[in-house]
Amino acid sequence: MIYKELGAVILALGFLLSTGIIAGQDANPLKQEVVTTEQGALDDIAFSPQNTSGEALWRLVCASDAVNANFTKIETALMDASIALSETGIDGPNAREILSRLMLTDSSAIDCVTIDSTGTVREVEPSSFESVKGENLKNQEHINNTINTGLYSGFHLIKAVEGVYAIDSEMPVFDRNGTLIGTVSFLFNNSQFFDNVLSPFQPGGNSKIWIARADDATKLYDTDPSQILLNKSSQIYQNYPQLLELSNRISMERTGYGTYEFLDQSHGETIRKGCYWTTIPNNGMQMRIILTLDLQ
Repeated sequence: MIYKELGAVILALGFLLSTGIIAGQDANPLKQEVVTTEQGALDDIAFSPQNTSGEALWRLVCASDAVNANFTKIETALMDASIALSETGIDGPNAREILSRLMLTDSSAIDCVTIDSTGTVREVEPSSFESVKGENLKNQEHINNTINTGLYSGFHLIKAVEGVYAIDSEMPVFDRNGTLIGTVSFLFNNSQFFDNVLSPFQPGGNSKIWIARADDATKLYDTDPSQILLNKSSQIYQNYPQLLELSNRISMERTGYGTYEFLDQSHGETIRKGCYWTTIPNNGMQMRIILTLDLQ
């Protein structure tokens, strides 16, 4: 617990230093005023860590720490499974038993599989996905890279052969002689995973914490389910130029803040929001964790 709290403090200081300002817990709350589009430039000056409550920023810091901790749990479980499979091999009942234990790592798990060095699925758990056995997955870039390099893949959003978009993570498996014999994977439901992790930190109302892939702003998680898997080219965002501009900044900048207009949670009216974001460490796809605060 002490190490977790220390990690959160370090994350907080790193985020606030990266934006150029340290905000104390007693900072004045942001004034809740209706702002017109013409005032957008002034908003970006007024909206900053200086005049946002420390409690709001602390939610983002703690949420980021929680995501990192849960990612680390999956990585550790994959490493343990890889070591066990080095002894048993990637085929047979012993391998399936290891996959069954790996499935228990997180409730968002869809399935766990072993893949040989040609990219072919050898074993899968649960048995409801038995049809996946024999599929060749080497056309998936992160699997191909793991097989070719023998390095852990990190986390990647993919269109899985199971028929869903999900996040996959691949750990290489070596035999006792150190020869790569394949990989072991953990495929999980991104929406369920992030909802479980982020729910304790959500500010509520039209303010929220959400997750996006950095390159195209694909939403990996949002409290509005209708927006999950949408990206900055989706039609719903095209009438909001400030949001599109901010999405480009989020893609390019690892941390930052700004303001924009978009629909409220019910999609009933357009409101102004302030936004803070930072980067979730990952060997795979770049991800941003974003806090948006209702300015009205």
